[in-house]
Amino acid sequence: MKKSALLPAAALMMGTALGFAHAAPSSSRAVNRDFAKLSADGSRAFDDIAMARTALANNDPAGAAKLLTDANNALTRAKSDNKVFMKAEAQLTPPRKAPAGAPAPSASASTQPVAWLPVDGEYIVTEDLEPTSAKGSAVASANTSLNKGQTAQAAQNLQVAAVDVDFVLAIAPLDASAGDVYRASNLLAGKDTKGADSALQEAQNSIRFVSEDMVGSPAGQGSGKKSATH
Repeated sequence: MKKSALLPAAALMMGTALGFAHAAPSSSRAVNRDFAKLSADGSRAFDDIAMARTALANNDPAGAAKLLTDANNALTRAKSDNKVFMKAEAQLTPPRKAPAGAPAPSASASTQPVAWLPVDGEYIVTEDLEPTSAKGSAVASANTSLNKGQTAQAAQNLQVAAVDVDFVLAIAPLDASAGDVYRASNLLAGKDTKGADSALQEAQNSIRFVSEDMVGSPAGQGSGKKSATH
C-alpha cells in the first residue's frame, strides 16, 4: 500500500476524540479490508498528479508529460472500476475528524449526483494523545509501518496499544478530475507549464474527505452502503 502525496498529513494523526471511536484494527486483514475500498487506478492517477507537479516545479516538463499520460490512462480505466459510487456532494457524510486542512464535503454543495473515486485513505487517531506517551509511540510506529505497506505490523502496533482510530477516505470527482488531467496534458503540450500546474492543482483541490461508510457500491447504483463491514 503506497501512501500518495495528496494527503496533507501522515497516515495516522493525533487528535481530540469526537463521539465514539472505532476500535483499533484487530488484524492485518481488517487493515487490508479498509484499504480494499480504494481504487488502485484512482490512487495511481493521483500519485501521478502529485509527481507531475513536482516534475514541473523542477523544470522537467518531459517527465511531467509521461506522468500525465499514465494518469490519463489510469483515470480512463477507473471509469469502469466497481469502487466508483454515485452521490451528490451535498449527500456525502463528512468524517467525525479529518486531517488538518483537509476539505470535507459541504452541505450547501451541488445536489447533482456525480461519480466519486476513492483515491486514498488513512486512519485518524481519535484520542487526545501525547506524542511521547506509549500510545503516541505506537501511532508513530504504525504510521511508519503503513507507509511501508506493512499492514500486519501496523495493526499489531495499534492493537497492542489499544489505540482508537477511524478510517477516513479521500474521494475525487471522477469526470472532473479526468478533465483536469486531460486539460493539463494539452496545456503542457502547448508549453504552458503554469497552466498545466494550475489544472493539476484543481484536480487535487477537488478531493473531499468522507466517512468510510460512503463507499462500496458500484457506479450507477447510488447507494452509499459499505461492501464490507468491520
